[in-house]
Amino acid sequence: MAQEYEVIKQDYWAELSTEEIDLISTLQNASLQPDTIGIGSIVAHADPYRTLYVERGEVVEDLGEEVVVAWDCWKKQSKKTDRYFRDELRFWQGENQ
Repeated sequence: MAQEYEVIKQDYWAELSTEEIDLISTLQNASLQPDTIGIGSIVAHADPYRTLYVERGEVVEDLGEEVVVAWDCWKKQSKKTDRYFRDELRFWQGENQ
């Protein structure tokens, strides 16, 4: 199949509009970039020995090298957020994963 595509690739691309080519390029570039933890990301702590490893938090502020996370488990405590370097966190995978 790949060999067949290579034969018709130039003809196929020649029929695409500029907008379609731009969209394909944008999507290809986005798919190559790793997901980055930022505002709105749902995270957990990356260290399996920390209690926050199983807890869910949301990044609420981006401070450059660090982010501020609001932890669901801290909602009833006076301290609701804390600062972390991005490499201290991982994307939260939920209870079933």
